[in-house]
Amino acid sequence: MTESHEKELNKDHFLHTFLNPRSIAVFGANNNLLTTMGSMQLRNIIAGGGFTNNIYPVHPRLETIQGFKAYKSIMDVPITPDLAFLILPTRAVPQVMEECGQKGIKNLLITSGGFREIGDEGVKLSEKIDTIARKHNIRFIGPNCLGIYNAWYGFPEKESSYINTFWPYATPKRGNISLISQSGTVAAQTFWHAKEMGVNISKSISIGNERNIDMVDFLHYFKNDPFTEVIGLYIEEIKRGKEFIKIVKEITPKKPIVAIYTGGTKAANRSIKSHTGSLSGNQKIYNAVFKDTGIIPTNSITDFLYYLRTLSFAQKYNVFMKDKRVGIITDSGGSGSMMAKTSELYGLEVPEFSAQLKAEISELIPFTASANNPIDVTFDVNFLNLFYKFPKILMKSGEVDSIIIWGLFDFNDVLETIESSGMIIDDNMKNMALMLDRSVLKPIKRLMKKFSIPVYFCGPFPYRFSWFQKFMSHDIPVFDFWDAPTKCLKILYKYSEYRKEHS
Repeated sequence: MTESHEKELNKDHFLHTFLNPRSIAVFGANNNLLTTMGSMQLRNIIAGGGFTNNIYPVHPRLETIQGFKAYKSIMDVPITPDLAFLILPTRAVPQVMEECGQKGIKNLLITSGGFREIGDEGVKLSEKIDTIARKHNIRFIGPNCLGIYNAWYGFPEKESSYINTFWPYATPKRGNISLISQSGTVAAQTFWHAKEMGVNISKSISIGNERNIDMVDFLHYFKNDPFTEVIGLYIEEIKRGKEFIKIVKEITPKKPIVAIYTGGTKAANRSIKSHTGSLSGNQKIYNAVFKDTGIIPTNSITDFLYYLRTLSFAQKYNVFMKDKRVGIITDSGGSGSMMAKTSELYGLEVPEFSAQLKAEISELIPFTASANNPIDVTFDVNFLNLFYKFPKILMKSGEVDSIIIWGLFDFNDVLETIESSGMIIDDNMKNMALMLDRSVLKPIKRLMKKFSIPVYFCGPFPYRFSWFQKFMSHDIPVFDFWDAPTKCLKILYKYSEYRKEHS
């Protein structure tokens, strides 16, 4: 199936309009961005650049809202918008839904809380909006959700637009990872970290109480979405167990799924019930479901983001592990030892190199260095050897299936220190930074694709530093500490094996 044909198929799915509305009505926004949640959500929709004169704020008193003409009622709006966005007091939702139904609007996002999660009164309100939805043939996401984020909004006609109905304003780099979350926090507030870590997002959905549209619906959509190659799930409950298992088994051989399940303990179950009103299940049941369907589980939000990023790179460039042998190259003995140990603890292998390979490496390293695995070149500052020549030798040898390199420093930061201490920086030193693109980043990516061997770079700098950002801008996997890359290789190896078994 061609990508263009996939796009046409997905346009027929009922969720396509939710993610690509041509017009939107907004209830609950005003001109005070600092005190009204809906106002910031409207501002984020405007900031996405996809809408011009097709935003229709509805407010009983205001004439204009954030530069757009406001309407007293949805009935006064001159068109029937594709999507209505409700950020209203709970008691107002049924009446507004009824008016939207009378207007002919078929798609709603309901941010408002105070439904089943508050008890009997909330359950009655939930049943009331169900009745209105059936009466007018309305589909809605929520209630108690933040809505949707689509980095590919209107693509390719809209080259760089996005739609963001969340209140957090951060937007990660556009990518191939899509999230479905029963928590608005995971769907939206992870974006600052995703942006810094290079976790590139395609779509993120906050589905809330799943009163009308649930996780299974979005899994069906993402199965055929050409802009989604990796899926992340935050699960508090699964409403349609059999359908969930069936669709996931269809997805995971082609698109990996990483999941956090937050129920399974007394405190967690109590918290979830008060948060969304859902009932969670036994952890052992979910563990069995995840194992049976090929879902990759974690209880760590940091690992969740790392695993998604790891699989995103593998999917985008078709770089999977053939086996579990790891080659380690380091300019720090301690880091090499820690990575060697964790590799083995995670079920990977750190094989001793053959005599022939050790002899080839020994010709390029100081007498104080080690040509074993790990290759330890602590007193060698030749970053071209560390970043390119040694990995190339290991790839061509056929003795490893993945490579970790410790020794990524921020050269710009080093130059600033040299300059601030009074030394003049000559052109040769400045050109070292310029060599990075030409001599390392592009060639190493070509080698990874050619040999299907992932190369992970690590160093002791936070992600915000310029060389780390430069690596990430080229989609090169980087890590700021030495324990994460081995854990990610374990996940990549397991998924590579699962993919081969189920292809």
